[in-house]
Amino acid sequence: MSEVEKIESVPQCELIGSFHTGKCASISGQSTLTYEIGKHRAEGSLHLRITRNTGGGMWCKDWASFEAIEAIVLGAQELKAKSFHCLHPGKSINTGGFVLAVLRDLGLIRPSEANTRLHEHVPKTTLEFVLQSPPKAMSSNDASSAAVKLHRKAKGRV
Repeated sequence: MSEVEKIESVPQCELIGSFHTGKCASISGQSTLTYEIGKHRAEGSLHLRITRNTGGGMWCKDWASFEAIEAIVLGAQELKAKSFHCLHPGKSINTGGFVLAVLRDLGLIRPSEANTRLHEHVPKTTLEFVLQSPPKAMSSNDASSAAVKLHRKAKGRV
C-alpha cells in the first residue's frame, strides 16, 4: 500500500489535529457553539469543525477546510447560512448557520449594514489574519502571548 493509499484510508478525524477550541453564540443567540480549528497532519492545511451545540439541534461534525471556507467568503457581500451548505453537502442544514456564527465570532465576517440578515466579508481580512488576532474572551494582558502561540501552532512551530 502506497503512502497516499494509507493516508486516504485513515479517517479524516485522525488526520487533522485540533490546536484551538473556541465558543461563540449561534446566530439566533439561543445556543452556544463549541468549535475547533485544526491542522491536517500530512498537508498542513487548516480546518474548522463544530463540536458542540448547547441548543441540542443536529449539525455535521465533520471538518471543513479553510481553503473551501475562504473560497466562499473572500469578497462576499451577501453571506447567509445557505452560503455554507456546500461545505457539507447532504448533511444537516443547521451546520451552515453554525459555520456562519463561528466566522463572525472570529472576525472574518460581519453583519451587513444594509441588511442585518446578511453578512459580508470584512475587507482585507483572511483566516490567517484572524488566527493571529487575540481571542475576544481573553484579557488584554494575556492576549498578545496567546495570539502568538495560536499562530505558531497553526504554522507548526510549537
